[in-house]
Parts: sequence; C-alpha cells; structure tokens
Amino acid sequence: MQTDFSVDYRAECGRCLHCAKPHCALSCPIGNAIPQILRLAGNGGEQTAVQLVGHPFGEICGYVCPRDRFCQGGCVLSKRGGIAIGSVEKEIFARYPYKVARAGNAAEGRRVAVVGGGASGLTFAVKMYEQNASVTVYEPNGLLSTLKLIPDFRLPAQALSRVEAQLKGVFQLVEKRVLREDIPLLCSQYDAVYLATGATRPYGLDIDGEENATPYAVFLSKTRHCSLLGKHVTVVGGGNTAMDCARLAVRSGAKATVLYRRQRADMPAFVGEISAAEEEGVQFVFNVVPVLLQRDGRLKLTLAKTYSEGRGKLTVTDSVYHVDCDVVVAAAGASADKDLVALAEKSGVYTGGDVKGGKTVAEAVADGLRAAKALTEKFAKKVK
Repeated sequence: MQTDFSVDYRAECGRCLHCAKPHCALSCPIGNAIPQILRLAGNGGEQTAVQLVGHPFGEICGYVCPRDRFCQGGCVLSKRGGIAIGSVEKEIFARYPYKVARAGNAAEGRRVAVVGGGASGLTFAVKMYEQNASVTVYEPNGLLSTLKLIPDFRLPAQALSRVEAQLKGVFQLVEKRVLREDIPLLCSQYDAVYLATGATRPYGLDIDGEENATPYAVFLSKTRHCSLLGKHVTVVGGGNTAMDCARLAVRSGAKATVLYRRQRADMPAFVGEISAAEEEGVQFVFNVVPVLLQRDGRLKLTLAKTYSEGRGKLTVTDSVYHVDCDVVVAAAGASADKDLVALAEKSGVYTGGDVKGGKTVAEAVADGLRAAKALTEKFAKKVK
C-alpha cells in the first residue's frame, strides 16, 4: 500500500528496549502503552496494536505531535536519536486503520451530544458509539475543519481522509453553531453533552488599520490554491499556525518574515517547526510588535521594539520603524469562548480540547478519552 510516509517500522519496533518503567508512555498525553504497541506492530500484530491505541487519530498524532516533547523525547534512547515512534504510528495507522465497532452496552439507550467536530469531540463520539450510545455531533464548519487548515506538507490530506472514512455511521451530524443559550436546551434533550469547540476566537492585532491584515484561516485556505511569486508576506505571531503561514508563503514563491514580540526561546511553536521554517528560508524578527498598519498601494507596517523577560513581563518601547510588505497575516493565536465554557461547566457539561487549554491533538484526544471513560463508568453504575 502506498502511504504518505515510508519507514521500516518493524525494524524501528525491534529497537525498543521494553523498559520496566517506559518513559515514552509516561511522556505521552494519551498514556499509550508504547512498548506493547511496538512489540505487537513489530511481530505482525499491527491491527491489534492500532486497536490498543484505542482511537482513530494515531496517524494524525504521528504527523503533528511534538514528538521531541512527548514519546520520543521520553525514550531512554533519545540522546542517540531515539525510536521513530511517530513514524511507526503514521505507518501502521495508514496501513491498518482503526476499526470503530460496538464494544459494550454501558450507554445503550443513551443519547449523547458532542459540540465540536475536531479531534477531541470526535474521539469522544467514537468511544460513546462503541458503548452503544446514540451520538449527535454539532459542527457548523465541517468535520476536522481546523486540522484541514494545516498545510499538506505538515499534515497530508490523505491522512485526514482516512480518519473521516472510519467515522461513517458513528453519529448524526447537525451543521449548527451552538450558542450559550443553547446549552440548557441540549442538557435537557440529551443524557450527556461534551463541549469541544476549540479556540474559536482569534486574537487580533489590536492596532489601527487592522482591517488591512489577513486572518490566518483565510490566508491558509486561500494560499494553498494560488501563487505569491515575488510577494513579501509578513506574519505576526510565534505559534505553529504562524509557522504554517510563513512556510506556506515561501512554498508559494513569496519572501516570508515572522514577527514575534518576545525572544526566539519564548516562541510557543514547536522547536521542530521553527527549525523547519528557518531551513526553508523564513526570516525572523524578534522583540517587535505592530502598532499601525497603513495601505498606500503596498502595506506599511509600523513596528515598535520591545523588551521581554521570558514569557512574563513585556515592555513596548518608543523606538519605532516601518516595513513595507504585500500581505500581513494576523496569526497571534486564538482563545476559547470563556463564557460558553463557564456556562457549560456550570451545567455539568463535559469539556475537552482547546477549551480546557490543550494545545496539541494528543491532548485533545486524551481529553475525549477521559471524558468518555468517566461517562461510561457513570452510565454503568446507573445500570447496576
């Protein structure tokens, strides 16, 4: 089978030392039994290994997780390069997709609502379906819409398609945005509700002329289908999304510069993503913030120099200068709807993913698994 990433995964599995105290597993937000998974996958038990992982997002995690911080970083062999755990995960999930099937009856006759069609919400939906619940997912923007913004060079579209294929028949999809006032109604209509709407409120630049900037979601969705030859793209932000925007700009023929208000060591982006951007020609300017954006033919961005103390105190100085560019991308991150989350938690709704502060797919999946386990145990007790 042709896959997006080719690795001799059985050879990698054979390198595992099967430590008595597996730091790889302890470093995984999901708590995957990694040595056992590697043993199975290395000895012809790939499908059993995938099912042991317990969710459909293994290939996605293999592509986008910060492995140096998680499983591979925890491996005792990490100083010697470590075991390519993420690569094994990509390969076996691509070859042997997770099989969603009814596996218990703890939630039989129960109706469960999931608000949000991302990794966390869909993980929860799968696990509750497996316990025989009737699941409805509320998502206005299409399933996995946030993950689909990640450029193909970091997350191939085929990997997402494979996940979607496993979800057929698992739930009913309602293309509706759930508002705060809808929460009490959902709680009255369903036996349980899981809120995993993600970070839906992008941070703006908060400067005069901000309307001349391009939101990161618009830039990512449009740029993959067009050329930016000769353009100068300036990206404001220091997270993975900013790196995606800058790398996509370079691959589209533009010169790309990332502006970050603090020092390089303080950037929230994964180290590997920053290094990849640098290797591809992205330029970085640190300790600057935009204070004005004007359009006069091209864009003129006024920047103020800053003084920062780690991720703490930030001082904006009076020292300013101007740069000309063709596109300014606002990629300073996003936050959850705190009022929606507060109301949900007050109403006894389960929450997970970015609404709880998780920043990775693995953490989102882990939240979905934990919530599903807790709800399954709650339903099981009521049956007894």
